[in-house]
Amino acid sequence: MFSRTTFGASAFAAIASFLSSGSAVSGETRLQEEGDVRYRPIQSISYEFGSKSMSGYFVQRNSVCLVTLMIAEKIDLDLPTLTATRVRVMLDPGQVAGLDSEEGRSLSFTCGEDAATLVVSYGERDKLIEQQNLAVTDTTDKLVVLPVGTMESARAVPPR
Repeated sequence: MFSRTTFGASAFAAIASFLSSGSAVSGETRLQEEGDVRYRPIQSISYEFGSKSMSGYFVQRNSVCLVTLMIAEKIDLDLPTLTATRVRVMLDPGQVAGLDSEEGRSLSFTCGEDAATLVVSYGERDKLIEQQNLAVTDTTDKLVVLPVGTMESARAVPPR
């Protein structure tokens, strides 16, 4: 059973991990290869893209991916304050959300089947936007609702 306490504790753990992670905020460069990485619920997700650092996790709830991300500028720990922006996204399986950096690097988040996994893609903005546009086309094709009495195609969904 999913509870607000569990979610709050998980959020606190992710934020604490993000704030205590020296390489995520100190300006050190971690080598990150372009491509896709599959994450399981509550597994720590951490990337640097352009001048930003991102840390977060997702949880599975009612076959939906609930994604929580903390995004901040890569800065020196010697500075007195560190502020981050929390982003909360709900994705149905197959849906994609993206974060773009002005420096040309991007992240895409795709909810897996039954929300059991979250695939994070890291790479060039134009390439990931193209992949997202293909996902939108596929999703739209799958959600076509046919009028009653029409023969169904393999990609159509019956009216609700």
